[in-house]
This record gives sequence, structure tokens and C-alpha cells, in this order.
Amino acid sequence: MGTVIQMAGTSVGGPESSIAAIDVPQAGSIVGVSWAVTSFYDTALDAQEWQLSFGSVANFLNDSRQIISSYSSGALVVLSAVGGVVAGGNFHDPLPDVSVAGGERIFLHCAGSAGVVGTVRVKVHFDFEIGRISARRR
Repeated sequence: MGTVIQMAGTSVGGPESSIAAIDVPQAGSIVGVSWAVTSFYDTALDAQEWQLSFGSVANFLNDSRQIISSYSSGALVVLSAVGGVVAGGNFHDPLPDVSVAGGERIFLHCAGSAGVVGTVRVKVHFDFEIGRISARRR
């Protein structure tokens, strides 16, 4: 049974853990994640990275096995001293059936340059298995 659950959050720069969280309603798989991001960059080379994770604390380093999906964006243009740029993007990340148990919590995190304000809507696409018994693993 396919279901989509939306998460939304706002970031004001710097590392931010657990901007939003959802509990998985029943056992099944995550089969995709859709990202819709808008950011305001006020200096050149500003950047922002969003992360969907099983971990309650953001981990933007190598070899984090808790990360489900991520989205990065940045201002790779020279901005004037009197203004900035608003940038947005959409991205769908098809996943290879990431197994989840009922009751597991999924977290939304962000890391951005100081002063970068961003908003995100993440749609997590589930395929629930009717009758499957849940066992939390994480």
C-alpha cells in the first residue's frame, strides 16, 4: 500500500538537528524521497545541505549509515553587496526499498552557511506491507 507523508522545516544557518520528525506508522519500505527547497543566499559561495536520517543528530560526515537521503544547494555566483539571490530546487530520490519498522522515527536535519535562510518540504514515499509484524531495529 503506497503512502506519502510530508515533512516541512525552516533553517536559519549553521548546523541544525531534528528540524522535523515523523514516526513511521507501520512496517514497510521507503521507496523514494521528494525534495522541494527554497533558500536565500546573501554572499557568494553560500551553501545549504538538507538530510533525512534515522539518527536524531545530523551527521554530514563520511560513512553515516543512518542517512536516508540528502539534498545540497548553493550560490555559485558573485552576488552584489546590496542584495542576494533566492534559489529553489526540486529533486526526487528513488530509493532501493529501505526497510522500516512501525514506530521508527525519521528526522530532518540541515547544515548551512551563516545567514542562509531556507525552507524545505520533503515527501517520504512509503510502501507499507499489510500484516507484517514490526520490530524496531535502530
